Amino acid sequence: MAGTPVLYIHPTCATSYEVVKHLAAKGLLDGVRLVSTAEPAPSGVLRVSVWSVPWLVVEDVPVATDPVTPGEVESILLGEGPLRRGDPVEEFMEAVLHSAYAAAVSYLHGSIKPVIDAAFISAATRAPLRGLDVEEVAREVADRADELYREWEDKLMRALGISFVRELWWASRGSVTRERLRELATPETLGLWLIAKASIGRNGLPDKPLPDPERLERLAGFVARGAAGLLSKVRREQEKILGDEEYWRLLRERLAG
Repeated sequence: MAGTPVLYIHPTCATSYEVVKHLAAKGLLDGVRLVSTAEPAPSGVLRVSVWSVPWLVVEDVPVATDPVTPGEVESILLGEGPLRRGDPVEEFMEAVLHSAYAAAVSYLHGSIKPVIDAAFISAATRAPLRGLDVEEVAREVADRADELYREWEDKLMRALGISFVRELWWASRGSVTRERLRELATPETLGLWLIAKASIGRNGLPDKPLPDPERLERLAGFVARGAAGLLSKVRREQEKILGDEEYWRLLRERLAG
């Protein structure tokens, strides 16, 4: 590879955590520039169209994003190519599902059309490493956009439910209870969160930013019904990451500004 690959991560992302730990154990972090999306100024991340983390860029081209395994990142960095060889359209939808931002935009708009982006497709499908034509994949996704959204809406809703609980756990500094989560799981609260999640200022909002009430009811109902399990899942995930002192020491040493 000409130039140093860049790996964008967020310290609290479970996949970023696993990838960084794996690369460190394999002695491969010297061969990649690690950049955190937690940097105070978001302009750098916006400039390079990071839709999700981890986000791997080689020679200024996005080549992988979540879902991605540590072994696949290792393989790409070693020049062995991507491990995934699936249907590009399905791979793109999996990436939308694993991106809280893309999932929120899609669910708020009731469509995946707003997230059909060349850089996102490139990373989701590993297009540069597989010789795929990004524009061709984009056309196929666009042609099937309505069908794909209907097929994936329930999965997107569930993924967003987990994201909501995770962010509420952060906001409460880990103190939110199951009972409090159920109290807050109302369509209005979820609607407020969804609007904020899917926009940067007013960028990304629908012309009339009034979320569909049925979608909000389903999302709120999912969170309320699954409160105990969702909270337990998030607590285990975040306590593992936040409590790993070796991981945080590694990030302090390795992260680029």
